[in-house]
Amino acid sequence: MLKTATGFSNPVSYFVTLRNIENSKFPNGTDFSPQDLLIPQVVSALQQRFDFPPQTNVRNFISVEYDSPMAAAVSLKYKNRLAARGLNQADIESINDAYQLELQGLMQSGLRIDVNYAGLGVDEETGSAIAVAIPQIWSEIYSKQFRIFADTRIQGLAVTYSDEELDNPTSVITAKTRLDSIDKGLALLSSDNRLASVTTQDNKSAVDIIADLNRFRAVYFNPIFAESDDSGDRVSAIYVRERTLTVEDWKRRVAGLDRTLAQINDYQNSGKAIGSWDADSTGREVVGGQNVQVADGALGKIIELSDKASLADYMKTVLQQRQDIVEQISRLQKEIDLTQGSSGVEISSEFLKAAAKEFSGLTAEYQELLRTARQRMTEAAGDLYLPLSPPAVSGSMITTRSLLVFPILMIVGAIVSMALVLLWPERRSRPLIAAMVPDMRMTASQ
Repeated sequence: MLKTATGFSNPVSYFVTLRNIENSKFPNGTDFSPQDLLIPQVVSALQQRFDFPPQTNVRNFISVEYDSPMAAAVSLKYKNRLAARGLNQADIESINDAYQLELQGLMQSGLRIDVNYAGLGVDEETGSAIAVAIPQIWSEIYSKQFRIFADTRIQGLAVTYSDEELDNPTSVITAKTRLDSIDKGLALLSSDNRLASVTTQDNKSAVDIIADLNRFRAVYFNPIFAESDDSGDRVSAIYVRERTLTVEDWKRRVAGLDRTLAQINDYQNSGKAIGSWDADSTGREVVGGQNVQVADGALGKIIELSDKASLADYMKTVLQQRQDIVEQISRLQKEIDLTQGSSGVEISSEFLKAAAKEFSGLTAEYQELLRTARQRMTEAAGDLYLPLSPPAVSGSMITTRSLLVFPILMIVGAIVSMALVLLWPERRSRPLIAAMVPDMRMTASQ
């Protein structure tokens, strides 16, 4: 009984529900597992907080798994539904499927943390504190060190800062690449309602920086870019050629999409149905003991309408792809046309210095805005869990199995006592009492 009372069968249990984790996925798309709460960083922080000796293997006395205290209520609900009369096999299977689906969703939305405080050599109060600290440390480490709240759309929008003087083709092309990345990032931030209100320390939002960026392109960068490509430098020539080849490749893609759209249009205007049937014949099917007659001509029309509806959705997808490619071609063609001749603006050293300073300021503002947006996403998400109930010992310190020891020992003791009484060596060798008493019978003479 003492061994059972101090064993792992009666730990401190702490139930929590998960937040910002759906289908076992973190907000950034990485997989989640209950064992993430027991990674070395969490265990090490836990060991330092509660001053465990270095040789104590804390992880061996902690268990984390999917569970929820509401699972019993769900099981009872579906048990009552299955107890209803008049259910056929289809109803039973439907109820079972719904039960499995709801139970799986419920179990994967919560965790049970068990702490064997007796094995760790601490009291129940300290064990409860350990159970509460585990998800706190885990949530803090994963939020700050693993960037799980980072939006996957803005993870690749950061730019590498470097001082560009804009006085040579290589520097200008590097600046062009960075400006394209900033354009993409600002468009995403301004279109997201959660991030559109984010501002820098100078109270500039994404829309304000977009306006500054457009002004910088028109006043500074476009003239510098045109003069840089018109200088006959080999780097500029390679860059323009790569853009020209990209435009030609996208034009071929547009031509392929046009052929696809033409084929779909020809099919829809042909009036033919897939799997055309003889309108004079009829098909019959027996359902539930009744004869259901469906004209094959009507069935063919249903198939045709269904097929054309699916083709209409596919046509919308193709049209959207074509529109996106056309916009890319237009953007690249404008860039190529910009390099075809001199802008007529004299590029002085003072002009280049002013442009470089403006470009550096825009880059710094964008980096600050992006950093603030990521911080806003992390703060809005909050913790990764919510407590469901306070920590408590699961079960009694003396279990029902332990209480069975008493009647079992009584039965064993009775059996042993009977065996001792019947098989005791001294009793078996002791003479009978009657043999030790003198013979009291009298003879006839006496």
